[in-house]
Amino acid sequence: MRRMTLVAVAMLVAFSMLATGVNAAKLSEDTLKKKKEGWYPTGLPLINFTSDTGLGYGLRLYLYYNGSREDEYFDTAPYFFQMYVQYFATTLGRYYHEVNFDMPYFLKTKFRIRTAFAYDKNLNANYFGLGAQNSDSKLTNPDTGEEYDTYEDYEKEFLKSDNKKNYKWNKYTYTKPTYFLNIYRNIGDYVRLLVGFEGKNVDVEPWDDRKFELGDDKYRANPTLLTDEEPLGFDGGWTNFGRFGIAIDARDYEPDPSSGFYLDYAYEVAHDSLGSDYEFDRHTAALRFYLNPFSPLVLAFQGAYTDANRDIPFYEMNKFAFALNRRDGLGGNRTLRGFKQDRFVGPTMTLGNAELRLQFAEIAGAGQRFAFKIVGFVESGNVYDKAGDPFNKPRWNEYKHSYGGGLVIAWNLATIIHAYYGVSEEDTGVFVNFEHNF
Repeated sequence: MRRMTLVAVAMLVAFSMLATGVNAAKLSEDTLKKKKEGWYPTGLPLINFTSDTGLGYGLRLYLYYNGSREDEYFDTAPYFFQMYVQYFATTLGRYYHEVNFDMPYFLKTKFRIRTAFAYDKNLNANYFGLGAQNSDSKLTNPDTGEEYDTYEDYEKEFLKSDNKKNYKWNKYTYTKPTYFLNIYRNIGDYVRLLVGFEGKNVDVEPWDDRKFELGDDKYRANPTLLTDEEPLGFDGGWTNFGRFGIAIDARDYEPDPSSGFYLDYAYEVAHDSLGSDYEFDRHTAALRFYLNPFSPLVLAFQGAYTDANRDIPFYEMNKFAFALNRRDGLGGNRTLRGFKQDRFVGPTMTLGNAELRLQFAEIAGAGQRFAFKIVGFVESGNVYDKAGDPFNKPRWNEYKHSYGGGLVIAWNLATIIHAYYGVSEEDTGVFVNFEHNF
């Protein structure tokens, strides 16, 4: 703990030193010309599909306020106010309803407020085990020890075999009503400090001996991997933590950057004084940079590292807790898009992404503007048991890789809609959602 705290302090000092000489990121002339003034809504029905949650449906409504061109920070802020409300459900039992507020340059100050309340329930969350040894292993039949190279074979020959009794082996149900409040303060125009809080009361329910439907037939689940291992967090409970961070943000336009870089570090600490049933620390650092060799091509890169220690519950271990947002991984829509959600999870994780984003069309009319972009990506990540292992024992041959492509639509610049198809040697994934992954 003491060692990691010293590392965090050293990183904060390094960030402050790096900030010297960094120019404030302004919107490009082209973006500034297209940026709307005043209030405006966007929104659309949510038609979503992922390999993990099935077909999703719902509605998300946005409300933006950009101010006027004469306002201070108009040429810097992505917007002055963003609010969205969302109802969302899927055919495989994922429910995510949310009210979210984001207010850069709050009341014309250098503070930014982000806060939200979300109701998150997943009847079929994934649990494939924890740690480096598990990550290095193939999908395995626990009864026979037989290993499978692809998820398709694993599903066919184990999960669906013997009258589907093992179909929920890697599944469990959670319910997570969550609230967070993040307060950011700009130091100058490029350094951003963070203090925040997140709290959730988590209910975990294994599938053991529960009935489920598959097609027109009903089955009863056998014991599951989660029950077999009973990791910390098996009983659920309150998971409350404080957040502290620092970032250097030199991107030209936050929702859809084409140049600049973003460097951040975040520290999370859960303690019983915050009402938490678990006590843990997490350190997360990331570097993202964007190159625009010629219009309309953007090359985007990300490298990320996270380490959690002490008594962290298994359902919190799967996070890259960046200062600006928290992403699930490894696997799924936001990290390794060729694998199932949470396919690889451990106390220490690394991630690298590279994307090519090429805009091929833009249409405008009736006060609306849509830009269309082809995206290609490659990404890689790994799981470790200790903070220093990625450097001392990197296990390069065990890195997990995926690649793919898709379509991104930028609606009125700030609303980003994506559709990705990811491929790995083990599996494939289809994802339709909001925002760039980084």
